[in-house]
Amino acid sequence: MHGPLSGFVETRSQMVRDLRNVGSRELADRLAALRKPSLAIWALNQVGDVAADDFEALRTAANRLRQSQENLLKGDRSAADEMSKATHEQRRTIETLSRRLAMVLSAVGHAASEATLRRLSDGLRNASVADGETWAALRDGRLLSEPEPPTLPTLDVGSMHRVTEARVDQDADARRKRIAAAEADVRRAEEFERTAREHEEAAQQRREQATQALQVARRVLKALRNER
Repeated sequence: MHGPLSGFVETRSQMVRDLRNVGSRELADRLAALRKPSLAIWALNQVGDVAADDFEALRTAANRLRQSQENLLKGDRSAADEMSKATHEQRRTIETLSRRLAMVLSAVGHAASEATLRRLSDGLRNASVADGETWAALRDGRLLSEPEPPTLPTLDVGSMHRVTEARVDQDADARRKRIAAAEADVRRAEEFERTAREHEEAAQQRREQATQALQVARRVLKALRNER
């Protein structure tokens, strides 16, 4: 669908006639059933030709976003920064591509309304995270319908922060438990040390008493021996 939108019906009719003339009636019937694309679909089908570099950059940003989401959900909190950067890059590239497509529409006499620009942005965003066939159809200019959002919606930045905060809370709770266990160990060790010290003090006292008793006993023995 790279040709002018205004010539779609005429081009389709000619192709249908040509296919029927060569005996490809089934293919001709399928082609005849194709409806004239909407302005948004027609514009999206031009993106691979008019902005190839930014088009590939969009897919790269979307892949980075998907990978960082997966890493974040696996517990890698460092992926939050990468996800934020990828989201920003995806948004920036979509804005650039949407402006380019708006210029294409203006060049062929179609003013791009806010609603059309929104549909272009949504289509680019949805296609960037879609399966390979949808992306290839957009790249080759053969989309027949606007790309749908993925079945599982992409994790937005708000969700990213909520996931991160939840994991931080879990880590903080685990740390509090480790600290509590360590404090309990310290209290038990202090009690053991205090008991040992008390026993040592008591033993020292008994030793001193025994020493004194020994000294007294020796003096008595000496005195008795001297009485002879």
